[in-house]
Amino acid sequence: MTKFGFIFLFLLSISFTGIAQQKLNAKGMSYVLGIKPNNLIFNDSIFRGSNEFKHLFFRTGNTQLIQLYDRHQSNKIAGQIAGLVGVVSMIAGINELSSNKGLGWGLIGGGLVASATGGYFNLCSQKNLLMAVNIFNQQYNRTAIGIGVGNQSAGLVYKF
Repeated sequence: MTKFGFIFLFLLSISFTGIAQQKLNAKGMSYVLGIKPNNLIFNDSIFRGSNEFKHLFFRTGNTQLIQLYDRHQSNKIAGQIAGLVGVVSMIAGINELSSNKGLGWGLIGGGLVASATGGYFNLCSQKNLLMAVNIFNQQYNRTAIGIGVGNQSAGLVYKF
């Protein structure tokens, strides 16, 4: 094997030294980044997708959380649309290369720019959701201990 092969294997092994598992916040909400859909874990429940996030954030009544959720949704939709337009433009550009090279290369370049823009919007949407999770944990991560009394029993209540 050549020197290039050894260097390549060394760099490849360095790149795979990441952490295999994500630590979850036991007392608050955790954002688990996945390809599709995004997941939130809160109180031993998994919330998947925008409909479940909507119920979770809207029941707090916090306008800042709702705005971050709305920004997450709008950026996610814009990113998906831009990515789709980019892919269609690149396919049309490749098809057009045989007859009109200038138009074909223009469509391919525009498609690459649109796809990159879509990726940027998707990253922004994930950032907004992560900020919402952090704000939720800062504001609503309160533990309380109380004594509960019923008709025939009494008990200790631990609310987190």
